[in-house]
Amino acid sequence: MEDNLFIFRQKPDLIVLPEYYNVDPLIRSTAYNAGQTGEYLKSCCDLSLIFDTTLIAGTGIELNEGKFYNTSFIFRQGEMIGHYRKQHPTENERNNNISAGDEYLFIDVDGTWLSVLICADVLYADSFDELSKLKPDIIFVPTTSPLRPYETVRDKFERDQKIFVDGAQKTGSYIVKCCAIGNLWGGSLQGRSLVAAPWGILTRIAPDEEDKKRIISVVLDIAEIREFRSKRSLVN
Repeated sequence: MEDNLFIFRQKPDLIVLPEYYNVDPLIRSTAYNAGQTGEYLKSCCDLSLIFDTTLIAGTGIELNEGKFYNTSFIFRQGEMIGHYRKQHPTENERNNNISAGDEYLFIDVDGTWLSVLICADVLYADSFDELSKLKPDIIFVPTTSPLRPYETVRDKFERDQKIFVDGAQKTGSYIVKCCAIGNLWGGSLQGRSLVAAPWGILTRIAPDEEDKKRIISVVLDIAEIREFRSKRSLVN
């Protein structure tokens, strides 16, 4: 209830949830979780209506034409307006019959252009290459980040720079990464949520708080990111 009240008072235009938000974290059965996705998504749809917002509903397992996908659905004020299927499933996902999607999402929400990548998609250069052609204002990245107990803070920050700041520079977009905490199918997670711009990390979860539940709230200047893209195109 406290989380809902906090979000309500923020009056957010956009909300994003983590990867695999819409699965049972204890049962690693692709077929089972695909069967539960509809019920989970109904709750997400209702949340978008309650908060009068656009919700990037994390991800769940979708069954479509006999194939399973790790899919993020987008809801706006109680209506589904788009979806994106992860294009680079991990080895574990492929071993659990998750197929690769083949289309990028580019959607207009009240004049702001949005795209979505899912977790491991950001590790592949083609993801940012393709989105750089679309010129989204914001790229949302629902993620589950596995716990790396021996990783240093320097390692974490260098990876943030290499993946997310560099990705923001390449696409000329803000990147909003949303992580989960706790455990998923027997594996421990770390909450490595952050917001990146082409000029650096705007905010992120502190390394000593990666095991705690947190809500990041940030105001993004869409005019500024468009000015950045425009000036960069003149230089290039």
